[in-house]
Amino acid sequence: MKLIHYIVVMTVLFTSCNYLDVEPVGKVIPDEVSEYRALLTTAYGRFPQHKKLLTVRGDEVGPGMISVTYDAWIDIVTWNDESPDPITYTFPWTQMYNVIFYANSVIEDVMDAGIDDRTETREQLKGEALLLRAYAHFELLNLYAKPYDAATAASERGVPLYLTIDINQEFKPVSVEKVYEQILSDIEEGEKLMTVEEQPAETRYRFSKKSAKALEARVRLYRGEWDKALAAAKEILSSCPLEDLTVEGFSAPYLYTSKESILALEQTGNTEITDDMEMLSNIMDKYNRSEDLRVNLYYDGERPNKCYDASMKITFRSAEIYLIAAEAAAHISESVPEAKSFLKTLIKTRLSANYYAEREGEIDAMNQEELIAEIADERARELALEGHRWYDLRRTTRPEIVKTYWNKNFEQETVTLPANSAKYTLPFPTEAITNNPNLNEWGQ
Repeated sequence: MKLIHYIVVMTVLFTSCNYLDVEPVGKVIPDEVSEYRALLTTAYGRFPQHKKLLTVRGDEVGPGMISVTYDAWIDIVTWNDESPDPITYTFPWTQMYNVIFYANSVIEDVMDAGIDDRTETREQLKGEALLLRAYAHFELLNLYAKPYDAATAASERGVPLYLTIDINQEFKPVSVEKVYEQILSDIEEGEKLMTVEEQPAETRYRFSKKSAKALEARVRLYRGEWDKALAAAKEILSSCPLEDLTVEGFSAPYLYTSKESILALEQTGNTEITDDMEMLSNIMDKYNRSEDLRVNLYYDGERPNKCYDASMKITFRSAEIYLIAAEAAAHISESVPEAKSFLKTLIKTRLSANYYAEREGEIDAMNQEELIAEIADERARELALEGHRWYDLRRTTRPEIVKTYWNKNFEQETVTLPANSAKYTLPFPTEAITNNPNLNEWGQ
């Protein structure tokens, strides 16, 4: 590797305490494919583990009677974005753009790299970097911009696009539509470049052709492009086995070693969630607690028991692909029977035989509107604590959320988020705006 002076001026975009977390001079520039793999591994390793914050912000959990970490979480629980306690955990901004910086470094230069590792290709590395950049922009958009609406996306403020390492670029937000266009472009180009169909368990944190298609399916779903979401999901559905909780020897579906795992980049919970939080009735009341086999696997009584250690990393898995296919099909009148089939295939592996027979009949009798609502409830049950619920609420009905939780005085307290609240979208971080007034502007 050659050592050159690589000056990166990024203070206009990032926060005052830690702009990019990259050395501004003396930057080591890779020459060989193996060195670009190391750079991309750094990018993967720095991807924010923020989904636990979304779990707490949504309607899944609240502080238990005894919560050691209460002060760090309570402002997220109660949607206090205006004056949070200084120790409150923060949603990622700098970290996400930091990941994009590393991805851009690979995208820009890897095709000129020397091939010192015959197990790697330059195309695979560039493809992965494009997918990682797409996913990071997608997360930023769903944290800090309004949910996608085809009628307004071209005129709604999105987030800054970061596509080149250029010290002269201005980081201004662009429209929601423009960010999505770039995300879809990166997915398309990345999928074409990649040569790995599916990653083995030991490298499942890396993108593959299969996880690229899973990302496209999720993005299309969030855009309400039902036909395209359905098509993307169906492309990989035959290679998406489900763990069967009704038989012995199954693996927990959220383990990165599970046969359901497609991409395992994120740990969506931690021991603070399992030790200090309790499940809220908003979610638990959706289960038949005696007949749904997930209850004793996903929970310990009223406490979460899922996604809290390194073996439980999950970003995409088979069950989500079935649910994407079901939801997308349910919105297409002629595909409603197909939607019911996708849904039943999933829940047959999750429910006792007698209860499944009962639910099968009920699902078959549902009209389109009832089916869409049922699929939303099934997403809440199946994907609980995996970082989906807050995004699902904001991209669909943005309902009123009422939480009853234990406060520091061991008393129960209730807090309400009104329907269609502006708080369904996070504000840009104050520090980011202070350091980059351009965030208050945006251009088409």
